[in-house]
Amino acid sequence: MNENPPLRARRLVLLTALALLAAPAVQAQAWPSKPLRLVVAAGAGSSVEVFARLLADRLSRSLGQPVVVDPRPGANGTIAGQVVATAKNDGYTLLFAGNSALVIAPLMAKNLPYDGEKSMVAVAPVSQVPLAIVVPSASPIRSLQELLTQAKAQEMFFATPGAASLSRLIGENLNEKAGTRLVNVAFPSSGPAHTDVMGGRIPVLIDGLGGVAPHVKSGRMRLLAVSTATRFKEFPDVPAIAEVVPGLIAPGINSVMAPAGTPVEVLDLLNRRINEVTSDPAIAERFLGLGGEAIRGSREDLDKLLREQRSTFRRLIQTANIKEE
Repeated sequence: MNENPPLRARRLVLLTALALLAAPAVQAQAWPSKPLRLVVAAGAGSSVEVFARLLADRLSRSLGQPVVVDPRPGANGTIAGQVVATAKNDGYTLLFAGNSALVIAPLMAKNLPYDGEKSMVAVAPVSQVPLAIVVPSASPIRSLQELLTQAKAQEMFFATPGAASLSRLIGENLNEKAGTRLVNVAFPSSGPAHTDVMGGRIPVLIDGLGGVAPHVKSGRMRLLAVSTATRFKEFPDVPAIAEVVPGLIAPGINSVMAPAGTPVEVLDLLNRRINEVTSDPAIAERFLGLGGEAIRGSREDLDKLLREQRSTFRRLIQTANIKEE
């Protein structure tokens, strides 16, 4: 028996409506349908790149698609930043970078080819790396409090890998919060800075814990404090700076970012999957071996952290008159 025209028309309208309702779900389920690209604001073999590769390996398994690591060092991370900021906002191109590249470099750059605050959005934090305050083992200074006392009484040089670095800003933050008179000596990289401090030519070094830890363990340097909110598991007897100087918390944070305009459902999926990776005890153990800690958080958590750091570091850069290198 033939179906009457009004009934057939109503059936077609209903089927069309159901198809339209199902379309977004089908599209969401289809992502990702091809490999992802994780652009790293650091060189191959660096600790940042190793963190990124560990994340990419686990994320590949979780998403069912390869996550290709693409190191793009140079220009304090802004080369990698430009690649991602100008990429298609479909979730297939992501940035892995530390807060020096995400916050400090955009504040310092004179002609940044993208908007450092608006061109990318937060996806998830991945790891935090304590910055360390150390002195040579022969130094009479045995605690952070002793260092601050001496640096208040007279000018004291402190070495950093780079003038426009998180290490430098921690020193300037100490000057602001503790009234010290620390004067920066910027080196082109960590190696020469470590050599001059261990040789006693410069009394203090502020640098990533991962790089100085071997010297601390060998007895060539003395670790006075770390920049995370709490003590680092590998050195439980060493205080956080904030225990002596309340409010001074400035770890290096490695995070994943995406181009602005990336679909919210993709960002939320990536956030969940990345948090699952960093919740794995095996990954946490690997990160510890690199001098970092696996961390988790929402997109909102990371966005708030970056905004707060921009505010703090912008003021410190202006106060200390730090110029682009």
